[in-house]
Amino acid sequence: MEEVTRLVSSGDCVKIWDSASMTVLEQFNPHSATHPVAQVCWSSNNQYLVSASSIGDKLVVSSLKSSPIPVVELAEGKMQTRVSLNSTSQYLVSGGLDNSVNIWDLKAKRLHRTLKDHNEEVTCVSFNGSDSYIASGSTSGDIILHSITTNLSSKAFGHGTNQPIHDLKYSVVKRSLLGSVSDSGSVVLWDANTQKELHVFDGAHKAPASGLAFSPANDLLFVTVGLDKKIICYDTSSKIVLRSMRVESPLTAIDFTPDGAGLVVGSTQGRLYLYDLRNLSAPTKTATAHKTSITSLRFQSSQSRHLKVGSPHSYIDEINEKYPLSAGPAVSSVVASSVSERIVEAVGAEGGGAPLTSLQIQFIRNMIHETLEDFRDACHRDIVNLQVEMVKQFYIQLNEIHGLIEKYSVNDTLVEEIEKLREENKRLRANY
Repeated sequence: MEEVTRLVSSGDCVKIWDSASMTVLEQFNPHSATHPVAQVCWSSNNQYLVSASSIGDKLVVSSLKSSPIPVVELAEGKMQTRVSLNSTSQYLVSGGLDNSVNIWDLKAKRLHRTLKDHNEEVTCVSFNGSDSYIASGSTSGDIILHSITTNLSSKAFGHGTNQPIHDLKYSVVKRSLLGSVSDSGSVVLWDANTQKELHVFDGAHKAPASGLAFSPANDLLFVTVGLDKKIICYDTSSKIVLRSMRVESPLTAIDFTPDGAGLVVGSTQGRLYLYDLRNLSAPTKTATAHKTSITSLRFQSSQSRHLKVGSPHSYIDEINEKYPLSAGPAVSSVVASSVSERIVEAVGAEGGGAPLTSLQIQFIRNMIHETLEDFRDACHRDIVNLQVEMVKQFYIQLNEIHGLIEKYSVNDTLVEEIEKLREENKRLRANY
């Protein structure tokens, strides 16, 4: 029996859908019924959902192993309205009405770190693909990147003053690529390494742009939606608009299907529209989902992601525990092995020695690029660990040297005593 691919939507409540038939599998609301659920995301094993409400009453982790049951509640009264999980689902980042970004350790069920870099409400938060950075946007138009490795934040950059950021996401395939959309309707691609603009699609939407999504299968494609009722597809390489289409009502949320072959969008009227990318002229399915505007849409995590990151701990975490100062080669070999398996799977599907298609070549190129980025991140982490260890050993040796100096050095009291003995010796010689 083929496994059901589930979709979660949020609005007046949380609904889990069978994406093939667009039928509701579960419906629940772990928050106050008087305020919409603002955002929801899946855990890496698809067994849990994390949700936040528009009022920021609390963050709730709900188990889906049988019927939906809240198992962890955090940040009660802290006004957190946005959530994102890292690849192992151990760490949760949240942001909200109090202008702060908070990192939560779900394993320990406690607050890990609070970041106070924004001056206004935080409207979106996201981990990058390797969990080494957190991106956050605010109503002031500022985007800030925070390094998990160094615990340092970048200077604010973004769309400019009074252009609230409505959504931002990292590319699933090309990790240095960051996209953002704003209240002005503009769409911007950023180089996350330099925080510089790669391209601005100025006025892409004629009303506030509300959401964006990168294709999980192709780094050349990303899509945005807006309150102007438009779905717009872009090419990240040639930086052009590929296609624009109009829906019957303003759009608020978007996500790609796990295989990248389709996408789902949600509207202010509470309706879902499922599209096949091979034919965007009309939706393949529609459904009335919520009584309120749809606030977020997320397909469950794909199985290929599970193979890559492992569960419940990532490969990097396991290796760092065993070899804290020499993890680089081990990490690269694990990632290389994972990449090899994925390349063999992609190429082998076509059968005996057939020429590679352009999609396969693109896939292999992306996998190689991803491997190099993983290796670079591992090397950076090793260098930081080595520097910390060197500083630690330096201070240990410094304290030991100070102790020896105090023990064996000539002090004033000893010099004074020696002088007294010399004077006494002179008197004794003179008298006797």
